[in-house]
Amino acid sequence: MTYQPIACGDYDKYILWCMHNSLLRITLESGEQLEGKAKTLKILNSGGEHLILATKKGEHAVRLDLIKKVVEL
Repeated sequence: MTYQPIACGDYDKYILWCMHNSLLRITLESGEQLEGKAKTLKILNSGGEHLILATKKGEHAVRLDLIKKVVEL
């Protein structure tokens, strides 16, 4: 699946969440939910931009265009 860039306003929110190490609950398009602290944004393997989320199970890279909903906890 080809990466689809997200809106600049949404990207700005991710930057702020990373700056503040915000605790987030993320729902993906697949319905899967993840909870953890926002750490940084990275481009991985030319596969698009990812949010690096520190979860209880370790770091998890979440592709931004696959995120359906984000709730700051």
